[in-house]
Amino acid sequence: MNPINRFRFRNTLLIANVISNIIGVTVVFYLFSRTGALHSDLRSNLFATIDLIFIPLSFIIPIAITLIYERPIRNYIALRSNDPAASDLLTDKVHQRLLNEPFFLMALNALVWISAAVTYALYFWRLGLGRKAIIGAFSLNLQVGLVSVTVAFFVIEFFLQRRMIPYFFPNGGMSAVSKTIRIRIRTRLIAFFAAINLIPMYTLARGSWGIAQTFSDTGQALSAMQTMIFSHAAIFSSVGVWLAFLVSSNLTRPLTDITSVLKRIRNGHFDARVSVTSNDELGYVGDVVNEMATGLKEREFIKETFGKYVSREVRDEVLSRNIPLDGEVREVSVLFADLRNFTPFVERTTPQEVVRIINRYFEEMEAAIRAQGGLVLQFIGDEIEAVFGAPIPLSDHATQAMIAAMNMNDGLAAVNKVFADRGHFPLQHGIGIHSGKVVAATIGSPSRLSYALVGDTVNVASRLQDANKQHGTSIIVSAETYRRLSREFPLRSLPPTTLKGKREPVELYGL
Repeated sequence: MNPINRFRFRNTLLIANVISNIIGVTVVFYLFSRTGALHSDLRSNLFATIDLIFIPLSFIIPIAITLIYERPIRNYIALRSNDPAASDLLTDKVHQRLLNEPFFLMALNALVWISAAVTYALYFWRLGLGRKAIIGAFSLNLQVGLVSVTVAFFVIEFFLQRRMIPYFFPNGGMSAVSKTIRIRIRTRLIAFFAAINLIPMYTLARGSWGIAQTFSDTGQALSAMQTMIFSHAAIFSSVGVWLAFLVSSNLTRPLTDITSVLKRIRNGHFDARVSVTSNDELGYVGDVVNEMATGLKEREFIKETFGKYVSREVRDEVLSRNIPLDGEVREVSVLFADLRNFTPFVERTTPQEVVRIINRYFEEMEAAIRAQGGLVLQFIGDEIEAVFGAPIPLSDHATQAMIAAMNMNDGLAAVNKVFADRGHFPLQHGIGIHSGKVVAATIGSPSRLSYALVGDTVNVASRLQDANKQHGTSIIVSAETYRRLSREFPLRSLPPTTLKGKREPVELYGL
């Protein structure tokens, strides 16, 4: 920030307040000059006192008081430019001063103009100008004060929201700052109502009184009244349009921003943030929307991270509370796949290359399983355990498991082609599939849970993949799975085989 911009930024609200008072003085004295409601000698005496009373009272003193009030704010800006860490010590006090400054400046303006009204009245009383001049001077300064304070309310708020708030509150949170006065929407609308209704009415009433006190001739009075009405209408219409722009901007801009951010959040863009620039109801809503977006982003991160340790299906079922914690009986097909002769391969290969190869293999196998609606429950060393039919039911789980197994063989061939180009020996695996009932549940300790299957069906499927070594096959399915297949597969009947843990031989089919 160059020196000129730094000066303008540090003095934003001070300049805005001075401009507001200049607008008030200009508007009222223009209207005053158009009415011709006071005699020329009074007007001459009135303007003769401006240099002595008005300028120091209405500008120099308020500027000095404002500089004293803004000292913590200015120190904060200077410290932040040189030492951001040191500026944090002043943050709370600075935030309170900044948010309360619009009210402080309006109160200061009101006090200044009330003091000016009293001073003018006393001064004219001492000059012996009479009751009409004293009342006219008093009411004139009150009129300037009303216009200046009202204009200052909207101008200061406009510059506060557009320039100061983004610097001091880049992440919002103004609603949480204690000991501050809030510019609520109701307050803003009341001020706007006063600006476009009450102040013009007061000005017209004062002008009418001045004309009645000044002109005894009806024709002159009507002419002065006509001039006053036209000049007042032109000025207050212009000021009204300008204030309407400021008010509508301060209301519609945050609403538009909130609506836009909510649409982006609805479409899954949780990084969207509302630019909170006020501590009214809209600012509070903006803070709530930002907190909601942060919470949704964290939830999405947890959800995605959770989905890397368990499958997305299990993740979604757990988060939607569809998996009974105490378990349920499911009819499923369980698939086990295990790499052959992988231990010697690990011994002669670097750890980094082993991890790279096995991850590539698991990636291809999981894709084949997922494509058929299956779920990889866990990777155990070089072994894969998968299920078809849980937690999401599948009506034809046996057929889906068989198709997945054949696609896994095709995937392994594709992986081996890549490995062969790198000089690696081809991988081999055995797959076993068995269908039946299992208990499916989230199992574990209070601090660590996993979705698992329990039952004889799981044990048999694990034994089947190992039986491939005995029969020289790549895929073995049990008779229970074979009977559930809804289409033909190139399977051949294998000799009855006794599996570990089983007394009687089991009927098997192999590929």
